[in-house]
Amino acid sequence: MQEFLAEGGPLSRQWPGYRVRPEQIRLAQEVENAMTTRVSMALEAPTGTGKTLAYLLPALLTATKVIISVGNLTLQDHLLLGEYQKLRTLLPDLRRLVVLKGCDNYFCHYRFHQAREGQVSTEAQKTLHRFWHELSNWLLQTRNGEVQSLPMSADSLNELQPWITLGADQCVGRRCPHFEECFFQKARQQAASADLLLINHTLLLSDQRLFDKGMGALLPSTDTVIVDEAHQLPDLLIRRNTHSIEDYAVRRWLKRVRKLIKGHTALFADLPGTMQRLERMWEQIRQQLLRSDAEPGVKVVSGNSFKPLLRLLQEMNSVLWGVHVAAVDVSAELRQLRDWIETLEQSEQDESVLYCDLDQGQLRVVAARLHNPFTSINSQSVSWVFLSATLVVDGGFDYFRRSLSLPSVETHSHQAAMDYGQQAMLLVPADLPLPSQEDFYPRWVQQCVTLLDHLEGGMLMLFSSHGALQEAAALIQDRTDRTVLIYEAGSNRHRLLQRFRQETRSVLLATGSFWEGIDVKGAALSCVAIDKLPFAAPDDVISLAWKYKASQEQVSVFNDYMVPHAATRLRQGVGRLLRSHEDVGLVLLGDNRILKKSYGLRFLHAIPPMPLVQSLAEAQPFLQQQGLWRPGSEA
Repeated sequence: MQEFLAEGGPLSRQWPGYRVRPEQIRLAQEVENAMTTRVSMALEAPTGTGKTLAYLLPALLTATKVIISVGNLTLQDHLLLGEYQKLRTLLPDLRRLVVLKGCDNYFCHYRFHQAREGQVSTEAQKTLHRFWHELSNWLLQTRNGEVQSLPMSADSLNELQPWITLGADQCVGRRCPHFEECFFQKARQQAASADLLLINHTLLLSDQRLFDKGMGALLPSTDTVIVDEAHQLPDLLIRRNTHSIEDYAVRRWLKRVRKLIKGHTALFADLPGTMQRLERMWEQIRQQLLRSDAEPGVKVVSGNSFKPLLRLLQEMNSVLWGVHVAAVDVSAELRQLRDWIETLEQSEQDESVLYCDLDQGQLRVVAARLHNPFTSINSQSVSWVFLSATLVVDGGFDYFRRSLSLPSVETHSHQAAMDYGQQAMLLVPADLPLPSQEDFYPRWVQQCVTLLDHLEGGMLMLFSSHGALQEAAALIQDRTDRTVLIYEAGSNRHRLLQRFRQETRSVLLATGSFWEGIDVKGAALSCVAIDKLPFAAPDDVISLAWKYKASQEQVSVFNDYMVPHAATRLRQGVGRLLRSHEDVGLVLLGDNRILKKSYGLRFLHAIPPMPLVQSLAEAQPFLQQQGLWRPGSEA
């Protein structure tokens, strides 16, 4: 690693713009050491360290088998077409990197023939007819069948993809008449013989459904697994393994079905009675748990105790299917019903924990599978390397290890490559109300608008919920002359980011995935504005899982799970600001609990150290010094 990455090495001589980074060399040596000694490690490497190259180069130069897992499909393509192609150009003898994606990213012949033979909805047939020409030409040319390579807009692809692909839970495996020509199976065959395989976290955490269809192991055996963006794993593992049946969802479902079947009950005499029995049984379960002598909170229950509910749901499924075939389209309601049935069936069939949570009298039944590939990593002859810019909380890796039930692993953290003390400032307005108060968002948006009046460059506004984003969007639209870009669920993320980069005085309002994994350098992003500390919603499935884990471990769900999780997410959001050594900017946080609450210090210690001010007037000298203050304006 020293030879390749140091001054005078092949990269410094041939890679345009290459800069020797001592922290990158040390990180690459740690990855190499983990691979050669079969030791598992967790490594934190802040933005600017050159993390991707530091793990990709050792993986390409080793003689052992390696699987690299990254956060999503976009990062897979970015790594393949970015650093990997550059390295192959400079060092053509490097071994080949093979890419495997989930089966719903490949064209499915079975699904396509279903559509051609009229076995799908009229809507699907119309969609296929509209894109028939592009699809037919593409099928004659494609080698790998990856639908992302279809020559059409992202919006058109989103519309077409559900009708030409299948998810893992729908795939019929070897029973498929098109198994031999299946693009996904061909990709898996290539992956099986690959020495270096690139996947994403969804595949890494894939459950047993594919294994049970006679396909063999989804991923090949390996010597090392390198996991980039490893901070995502705890949330992904919970969401993949946890399913719930919630009080509000059951009541809303019953109301929807009653509305849809109105006028048809004479044809289906059994349906109203079955729905009433379901409603009564759900209420009886809730009341019984409320009356139980157990401690309030999470209650672990036997799967057998829910057999009567399961049988009633199965009966309801049969009756509702008859309604769907004969009279009314209730396909969405049937899908929801089958999800609940599968949740209860799984709790009996595999290793899972079934528990109930009564929060303010609202019942939630949660089935949590225990499929966790990380609990015994040191007992295998495979080394695991976990990397991220945000693994350390409260000065150590304890939260990350606890979240994945990791055994003891070697840990290393690297110094931040960016000088936040000189390049950035944190502004927490002291005069804002608390986020729970009714006038918070009007006052918060006014604070952002005032800053925009003085700020040179663009602003990224990050929100903890879509509802908060919508409220702020309605308030800001007519109060600034800047272009206001709003991320809506299902909109083209890449196109929105491109516009934000190009229009350097724009404002982008976003949530979800925009807290991490976006890279905007220069004047296009001079300020990251975060509405509040990003605590998970109490009714989110992640919060439910934490409550169970905390009850089992006898720790505080708030202090040991909620705060560390929110601190990690805040670090990710703040990390959007400085993406190069030339970047400068301001972090504007609307939540002054960070200054007033005892847990606030944990958040302040989590983010990079930078000057803290509590008014725009105090921030003005810094912004003027950095060239971010519009000439002629006063705070």
